[in-house]
Amino acid sequence: MTELTLSAVTKAYGRKSVLAGVDATFPAGLTLLVGPSGAGKSTLLRIIATAEKPQSGTICWNGAPMPGARQTLRQVLGYAPQAVELPEELTAREFALHIAALKGLDTAEADLQFGAITAAIGLHDDINRRIAGYSGGMRRRLIFAQALLGDPQLIALDEPTAELDHESAAAVSALLLERARRAVVVMTTHLADQLAPQAVQVLRIADGKTSKA
Repeated sequence: MTELTLSAVTKAYGRKSVLAGVDATFPAGLTLLVGPSGAGKSTLLRIIATAEKPQSGTICWNGAPMPGARQTLRQVLGYAPQAVELPEELTAREFALHIAALKGLDTAEADLQFGAITAAIGLHDDINRRIAGYSGGMRRRLIFAQALLGDPQLIALDEPTAELDHESAAAVSALLLERARRAVVVMTTHLADQLAPQAVQVLRIADGKTSKA
C-alpha cells in the first residue's frame, strides 16, 4: 500500500481559517488539486510536504500517523513549491547534488538521475551554468527536477508548469505522469483540464474543505 490519508486537518493564520477540516485520501497515481485562488491549495501542499504543521487533524503515510511518521515521510518525499529562493552562486548541478546530500542519496546515483531528468525536460545543456543566469522557466524546471531525485514515493508539486512554454510544459507533464505510475503525486496546475483524464482523482478545495470535482 502506498497511500497518504488526511483526516480533519485544519490550518489557520491568526484568525483566518484556511483549512477547516480536510478529509482526503491520496492513493498512488496523480491527484490534481483545483479551486479558486486563496482557497488553500498551496497550504495543503505544504502540510503534505511537512513544510508546515496543521493546527489539528491526523496525517497518515501508509497507515502510520504523524508526527511519528514524519521522518519516514521526508525520506520518501519530493517537493517542488511554487516559490523558492535558489542559491544564485551555484550551478544547477551543484544545487541538485546539495539537495541529494540533504536527502542522504548516493552522489553518483543522484548525478545520473539528475542528468536523465534534466535531459527529459530540456534543461540538461544548462546544468553547469550558474543559477543566477537562469530564466524563470529554467528555474521552474530545476525546482521540478530536484523534487524527483531519489525516486520519491510521495511527490508534491505546486504549479510545476508555470512560466513554461508549451514544449517544456508537455515534457514536465509527461515525466510526472510516468512517475505517477509508481508514486503518490499531488499537484496544483493551470493545466488541470488537460491532465484530468490521466488523474486518479481531482479534488476541489473550497471553504476550507475538499470534495471530488
